[in-house]
Amino acid sequence: MKFLIVDDNLQNSKLLQGMLHIYGESDIVLSGPEGIKAFQTAHQANNIYTIIFLDIMMPELDGLEVLALLRQFEEENHITKPVQVVMATSRSDTETILTSYEEGCQHYFLKPYDKLDLKELMALMGYYIG
Repeated sequence: MKFLIVDDNLQNSKLLQGMLHIYGESDIVLSGPEGIKAFQTAHQANNIYTIIFLDIMMPELDGLEVLALLRQFEEENHITKPVQVVMATSRSDTETILTSYEEGCQHYFLKPYDKLDLKELMALMGYYIG
């Protein structure tokens, strides 16, 4: 399993990466444009990401804008199995959550990160670790 973590906070990204290591490998990028580039490059190399953990509050492009661009890329390139996107953020207001799902995320994961919550999320997505 391969993950992409898109978050402008390196400390948060490293924390999540450490928690995900038991499930597979992960790459970290620190901006929305870098996330889009990493996603597209992975597709071109046929080394696609299983799940993208996407922060909402980032400069340049926020997570919702990135999500829309990822879904646009998938549509334009006739990708039939969209990548699973988990919005990983501290924003818990109803409007942001609903907008995230409307834009095409599959799950919402609140910061601060917790190992037990991550284990439950991964199980919900069908990935189990003993």
